[in-house]
Amino acid sequence: MGEYLDLHVIPPPEDTKVCERMAELLRAAHYSTVGVTLTTGLLNERVRSIRRIFEERGVSTVLRADFNPSSRTELLRILRRFRNAYDVIAVRCTNQKAATVACRDRRVDIVFFDIADRNLRFSHTFARLLHGAVEFNFVSDMVRNSWAFSKIRKAILIAKEHHSDVVLSSGAKDQWMVRSPLQVRALAITLGLGEVASMRGVSSVPLAIVTDNRLRRSSDYVEEGVKIVVHEGR
Repeated sequence: MGEYLDLHVIPPPEDTKVCERMAELLRAAHYSTVGVTLTTGLLNERVRSIRRIFEERGVSTVLRADFNPSSRTELLRILRRFRNAYDVIAVRCTNQKAATVACRDRRVDIVFFDIADRNLRFSHTFARLLHGAVEFNFVSDMVRNSWAFSKIRKAILIAKEHHSDVVLSSGAKDQWMVRSPLQVRALAITLGLGEVASMRGVSSVPLAIVTDNRLRRSSDYVEEGVKIVVHEGR
């Protein structure tokens, strides 16, 4: 069995019981790691407490932040301030100029688009600029909108045409929205992603994001492609 990740899990900080149930179901679904998405103003002790709930049940956590900048300037300010504070930086694209920067800035790991926004969508232009990965939050998007299938399908086909890295996530906010990797993959395949890309979307692509960022935040990191290697004397 491979290593599966859901990089967009949004547990309610105020409800310990829901967090516990989510963690239990994610473990039962064979996820090894989840991206826990919490608001930036949450107290550190509460963040540690929530992560502990998942890790005590056998699910490793990485800390993710979702940002929704209204302008290019705001996004650049956010990246300067928060890049090193989180394991995964994701940008919800609702503004054309901010989305353009998010797609091409190496400090952004994931971009995702508001499925309810009829004016801004993942396009060929964004696909050509994309440095990180585009994320599809199947469960949360499809719960909110009955017409999400056709919109996600168009975006998936664009990503497929440009060989974009794709992350498949749930966007789960409670235990009822947790889905297994098999269920997420099945939805992606139905919408045209393909078997290999759908497998990568719940395994190797999110794993590479986590691995690269752990390296970047380590003391051995210098810059992209360069790290410090210490040779022990004989």
